[in-house]
Amino acid sequence: MYYLFVAILLFSSATSRAHEVFLSTQVVDIKKQNVTGKQVDALAKATVSEKFEAGLQATYLERFNLFEKRAGAFVIYRPKTGVSLELKHLRGRENELLPETQTSFAGYFSIGDGITPFVSFTDARYSATTVNYVRLGTEIEKLRNIILIPQVMSGRATFRSPAETEEIYAYGLRAVYYREEKFSVFIFGSRGREASQGVIGVSNILVSTRSGGIGGSYFLTKGLKAELVVDHTDYEELGNQFVTTAFNLQWVF
Repeated sequence: MYYLFVAILLFSSATSRAHEVFLSTQVVDIKKQNVTGKQVDALAKATVSEKFEAGLQATYLERFNLFEKRAGAFVIYRPKTGVSLELKHLRGRENELLPETQTSFAGYFSIGDGITPFVSFTDARYSATTVNYVRLGTEIEKLRNIILIPQVMSGRATFRSPAETEEIYAYGLRAVYYREEKFSVFIFGSRGREASQGVIGVSNILVSTRSGGIGGSYFLTKGLKAELVVDHTDYEELGNQFVTTAFNLQWVF
């Protein structure tokens, strides 16, 4: 896994245009088992031309005595001002919590006057479950320095054994207060139902979720932003709660 992170850093330094490096470290406190897990994500993005950006991404996860990883690439195309399209593909091997393959396509469309709708489609194939879903949302900035982001998700989870398909969904809201290139604070919450494999490993049930959290970011220097996010998620059918603390660093240079 070390070599994947090195490859990401080399990728970001190999081009002469704008770069972005993103590093996220998450610590998950699992209340019922009184254990913790962690996940590290690294991403590097470089501008290839006026309309194209390309990047690499890698994930390393430790939880429930599982040690999993995945990696992949993505490309972003901006055909015109206010329109951004992204295609991403990630792969892993012998994973139980992370998808073995995940492909997503997303589009962002600024329609002016502080309104930016977005839509994404994701196909995630786990070892025993296939999940397909569409996510719709809108970034709304009608008040100065305040962004509201309502979003909904709808899809289905197909289990291999026993063979059956179930509906999944989620809806939520995120509110952000920010000062350009200085800081931001935010609060968010959501409810829904999701397939259990991405939560506890190989399993064929759906779990109801209630999630809420707070966070904030601060620009340490121009182009270097640090972010702290705390999220509490309750899984009703599992009788369990996950508290996730994430520390993120984003460097644009």
